[in-house]
Order: sequence, then C-alpha cells, then structure tokens
Amino acid sequence: MRLIWVAAACLPAAAQTGSRFPPGSGWFLQPLMLIVGICALIGISFLLWSREHRLSRQRERLRKTYHLGEEILSASSPEAILKRVGDSLVATLSVTRVHLYVYNRAGKTLDALTEDNAEPVSISLSAPPAGTQAGAVACFHYRTLLAIPDIARSPFPIAGDHGAKAPKSLLFVPMMVQGDVTGILQLDQDQRVHEFTMDEQALAQHLANQIGVALRLLEQRSVQEQLFRTEKLAAVGRLISGVVNELQTPLASISDLARRALEKARASAAEREVAAIAAEAKKAAAMVARLVAFAGAEQVEARPVSVSGLLHNLIEFREGDWKASGIRVRDLTAREPLFVVGSQGQLEQVFLNLLVHAEQSLADAPQKQITVRTSVLAKRLLVEISFSAPTGSRTTEETAAVLGVTRSVIAGHGGEVRLIEKNNADPRFEVELPSASPKERATAVAANGGLIELTRNLTALVIEPDETAQRQIVSSLATHGYRVVPVANSDTALELSQRIRFDAVFCSVHAPGLNWVELSERLQSRVGGFILLSDGYDAELSADFEGDGRFVLAKPVQEAELERILRDVEPMTPLAKNGAA
Repeated sequence: MRLIWVAAACLPAAAQTGSRFPPGSGWFLQPLMLIVGICALIGISFLLWSREHRLSRQRERLRKTYHLGEEILSASSPEAILKRVGDSLVATLSVTRVHLYVYNRAGKTLDALTEDNAEPVSISLSAPPAGTQAGAVACFHYRTLLAIPDIARSPFPIAGDHGAKAPKSLLFVPMMVQGDVTGILQLDQDQRVHEFTMDEQALAQHLANQIGVALRLLEQRSVQEQLFRTEKLAAVGRLISGVVNELQTPLASISDLARRALEKARASAAEREVAAIAAEAKKAAAMVARLVAFAGAEQVEARPVSVSGLLHNLIEFREGDWKASGIRVRDLTAREPLFVVGSQGQLEQVFLNLLVHAEQSLADAPQKQITVRTSVLAKRLLVEISFSAPTGSRTTEETAAVLGVTRSVIAGHGGEVRLIEKNNADPRFEVELPSASPKERATAVAANGGLIELTRNLTALVIEPDETAQRQIVSSLATHGYRVVPVANSDTALELSQRIRFDAVFCSVHAPGLNWVELSERLQSRVGGFILLSDGYDAELSADFEGDGRFVLAKPVQEAELERILRDVEPMTPLAKNGAA
C-alpha cells in the first residue's frame, strides 16, 4: 500500500516532465505504464492478503483440531466422543451431520453410536441395507477413505437414498488403529454439493484415527476396571474368610454354653436371659454362615432361588429397624414365586447390601421411604429398589464400593446391577437376572413349597474380550445352572485356573494374552471340556480342533448347540469322573 501511495504521488511530477517531450512523441506512454504498474501492485497485494487469510484459517483449523484431539482422548464414553466430534466438525469442515459406526467383532456388524436414548442401529457387513449405510460398509471393506462429492452421481447404491434429510455429499473415513479398522466416521453435507479437498480429507483421516485410539483406550479402561473389581472382590473374600474363621469357634462355644445353661435354668428367673443369649448366638452364627457363602463363591451350589421370597424375608428382617428410624417401606414384590438359578446366600447378601445402602442414604432425608418392586420381561427378572433420598446423599466412593462388591456376584449369575439417578425421580438400584426356565421352576417347588437342589454343581470360566458376547454366554450358562467366572484375557484365566477348579472353559479365538492353542494344552487335563468360541461356523477349525474334550462353538451362541456341548462336557468333568470312580 505504501508503494501505491508513492506511485500516486509521482503522477503530477510525471505530468510536468511529460511537457518537455515534443508533441506527438507519445508522452502518454509513461502514465499508462504507471497505471499498469499500480494495477499489478494492487493485484499482488490482493494475492498476498488472500494467501495470508487462507493460511490464517488453516492455522485456526489446526488449532481447533489439536484441541478436539485432546478432548477425544480424554472423553469418558463413546457417546461423549460423538457429541464433541459432531459439535466441532460441523463448524470446522462445514458439514451438516457426523455419524460414528463402531465395529462389533462378535456380531460382524457396524454399530451406530447415538447421543440420545434412540434405538441402536446395527449394519450387517455381509448384507448391508441400501442407502448411506452401504457406503460405510464399502469403506470398511476397502479400508480406505471414500469421498462422494455428489450422491446423485455415486456408483454405490447410496444414490437411491432419498428423503428430507438425504445428504448431497458424503465422506466415509475408516478409523485405523494398529492396522485394524475399528469403525467408520461419516460426514454428511445436506445443503449443497461439496468437493472435499485433500486438506479436509487428511484432517478427517487424522481425527478418525484419533477416535479409533480413544475407543480402544475406553475398552482397555473398562477391562482394567473389571479386573480391579475382581481383585477387590477377591480381597474382600479373603478378609471375610479370615474373620469368620475367628468367629466360628467363640460362637459355637457361646451356643453350647447357652444350651447347657438353658437346660439347667428351667422355671427359674434367669431362663429368659439365657434364652435371649441362645437366640442371639444363633442369629450371629447364621450371619457368619451367610458370610461364608458369600466369600466362598466357588463352593456354593447353584439352585433355583425364589427372589420374591428372599426379598420378603429381608424386608421382614430389617422392618423393625426401619420403623425405629422412621423409614416407611413399600413392598410391591410379586406374591407368586419368581425363580432364578444361583446361590441363595450370595443373592441374599447382594440385596441386603443394596437395602442397607438405601437405608443409610435416608439418614437426612425429609421423606424416608424405600420401595421394592419386581417385574418380569422377556425372560428377565428385574428388581428395583428405590429410595427417597436426595441425589448425592451418599459419596461416590460409598456407592462405588457397594456396586463393586455386588456387580461381580450378579455378573456371575448372568445379570446386571446399575444405579439410576435422575433429577426428577428418586434414585434406584436395578438388578436384572435371567429367570429360571419352566422346567427348573417346576423342579424347584416341592410338596410344601420348598426348594429342591439342582443336580448340577458345575463352574465355567468364560474368556471373552467382547462385552456383548460375554454377557450372552454368561446369561446362557447361568440359565443352565452353571456358576460363571467371566474374564477378558487368557493370562488372567490361567492364573484363576490355578486357584479355582473349573469344569468347563469357554475361550474366544480373539482373547488377548496367551494364545488359545497353548492355553487349551495347559488346561485340558484340569477341565472337563475346552470350548473354543469362533466367529461363525468354521468347518476347518472344527475338524482340526474338536475331539478329546475339545469343542468349537460359533458366535452368536445358539441355545441348541450350547445344550448339545454341555451334555457332552458334563460326563467329562472332574466331579463326574470322581463319582464314576
């Protein structure tokens, strides 16, 4: 601009000097050249300004991308990652919507993440539907970025995807982590046809890889938390075992002395006090027995348990203390027996812990009420324990401790436990368990309404890193009367097998740690059956591996195939062999 000002100042001088040239000598050539020079300077200045403006926008985009990458790696859940990526990329890359698809190794599908409570969508990799989802599947198979600037001219089936929200341009980006595709990032542009530049594609690929790393870290963090809870539960079990061993001897002595004193104190003034001592000693011995059952999970027999009857007994057991504390209880449990297969002592301890936690949370509440409700939906029994305590009445550490102790026990029964806290509703615990089959319910009811033990007393070890597949297998085994210990890697499984006797081992072909070939050789002599969990039916694998107590079971697990394998495994278990001997 300074050069332009100097050139403009020279115009009068140039005009004056031009008068020295004789007429017709072309004096107007110098001003014309000067004007051309000025225009050139203006053009160069504009180019320099536009270049600086473009570089400034690129720097701002890189700064936002760097900040977004930090937020992605520190996100607490996949849904939080989707929200942060969506909010940022809509402004950074001028797109309308962002979609994330995560690869489900067990189901061979791409599962769409959603921010709200919408129904999850799974896309089959072998038979994808028409529309934009076909582009995500194609990107997954090709393992490379797929840019479609105009959907109407796309060679893929997504060209037929019409509707009010149909995008005009699409960009599919694979999320690569250590050479594996963990999912797909999809960017939509609804307003106009958009040609994604090379810089935009490189930026999207960088973010997609960071999202894949963040999802892998979340998965590893979940596994570590599960291992921590398992170790914590084992430590609690060892502590309880040590305490009850010390308590059993004095309690037995007190009970024996009280019985003798009661025989000598008939019709005397001390009879009532001695009877009270005997009753309290009996109650203390029963509590110690419950602790023993809770600590020694591997020694507890699986049997049909009436959860409704168990809850009635616990409510009656705590009702006196609740009345004294001003707590009102609403018993909305079903009157008919609702059976699950498992350990009565462990389930009783779980529900007692949750009720006591609810009771302690009501210490400073103006309205003190506990509601216990049961319901059955789709062969799953749901127990809800809600309490009218304000949110945050108990510390996070206290709640985590209760859930940490109970979650492993409920998972061993094929169920789930969770705490639901909403602003406009009372907090509540939800315990979900698989209902007993009709055959098991029929055998559970004796002539006087008692319980009959199941003949099975088998324990299974499930090694499956995929949480969805693990939950399905644990649930299926629990309905067959198995006690189940789920782990995520082979190294932990090998360590557990040295301390706990297992009748059957279910191992995924994708289990991290020690490879399944070596693990099967190490455990074959100690278990009745080693069942390899494969991705779909594999005839070659079955022919090479099956035989001599080894089986191959395809995922997702089919009930009929599982029952067939269990029938073959049970005669081979150590317990069956010892009985035959």
